[in-house]
Amino acid sequence: MPHTLRPHGPVTPALDQVNERIRRLMDEPAGDERTETYARLLVEWAEVSRDDVVQAA
Repeated sequence: MPHTLRPHGPVTPALDQVNERIRRLMDEPAGDERTETYARLLVEWAEVSRDDVVQAA
């Protein structure tokens, strides 16, 4: 899968992996386990995407 461009460069492989895990998770039946896993993946997504954040002036 090609990396997509973002305002501050291409998506990192780690971010691609987290996004793919989130997409696969959404195919699973809804429930407490999926909700907990989704919350953990969102934290992981925030950590790996933090590199693209630019401090506002």
